[in-house]
Amino acid sequence: MDKRFLNYPEWQDTADTLHMFLQMAGKVKLERSYKRPGWSHVRLDLTIQGIGTGIIPVEDRNFEIFFNLAQHHVNVQNSLGTRARIPLGDGLSVAAFHQQLMGALDDIGTPTPINTTPQEFYDPIPFDEDYQHHAYDQEAVELFLANLHFAHRALAGFLSPMRGKIDMPAFWFGTMDLAGNVFSGQPAPYSGSDTIGRNCYDERFCEVGFWPGDTKTPEPSFYVLPYPFLASIGSYGTLLMPERAQFLASENEFLFSLEDAFAAPDPQQAVLDFCRSSFGIQQRLDRWKDLDWITEPLTYPK
Repeated sequence: MDKRFLNYPEWQDTADTLHMFLQMAGKVKLERSYKRPGWSHVRLDLTIQGIGTGIIPVEDRNFEIFFNLAQHHVNVQNSLGTRARIPLGDGLSVAAFHQQLMGALDDIGTPTPINTTPQEFYDPIPFDEDYQHHAYDQEAVELFLANLHFAHRALAGFLSPMRGKIDMPAFWFGTMDLAGNVFSGQPAPYSGSDTIGRNCYDERFCEVGFWPGDTKTPEPSFYVLPYPFLASIGSYGTLLMPERAQFLASENEFLFSLEDAFAAPDPQQAVLDFCRSSFGIQQRLDRWKDLDWITEPLTYPK
């Protein structure tokens, strides 16, 4: 198993450029897709070769945008067989990619104007004005894809046996993370007024995910975010596994670095232990009504 990774500062220029590219595809999906609770309609699909929108409906046809991060190009195609391709490489600016993507959508008969302001990004230059971000390191992108594949295996191991409403791991274009959720089925009103939070935080849930780091936390890490948010875990911190996992009160979430996961004898088991112990602490502090059913073991034969 490949245990290489890059801390965010080591590939920041490429990470930010790729992030903006993916945000554009996510915003196209946002404009066209049927709305779902918790913003589930904007999640992007991870595949063996990259990240894509999946099927997007429009009038008498469907279309999709797929980032092949193994061969470094973007396919834009519809269900009638019309397609366009955008090569990815160093020097392609965010503004140039925006122009090419909008042109490709026009070419396949699905023009889709988007809000050009980046979401949840520290440097929100409008896409069509952003000539600052133009780096594309193919090796770094391929390593990021490999890390996402590892994260998907590990997170799916935690989420798959859960009953009830589950979102399996998928890519969120706003924060550039791969994440999934297990929901309680119990309403939990959100006290804020922001659009993202109001349409996300309305039910008790537990989000488990992985992201490549950012300007505040440079290490690529796994996280567990309980909602309602936990301000403190008190003495239950002794139950958190593995040993190097931590609870960040300032972020209301549990954190476990990819580096520490890869240093474990069984990295996938280490991530599973992290998710299970974090979820267990959440339940000790705010037990769900149907927890016994949600976590009841499956009965499939081995």
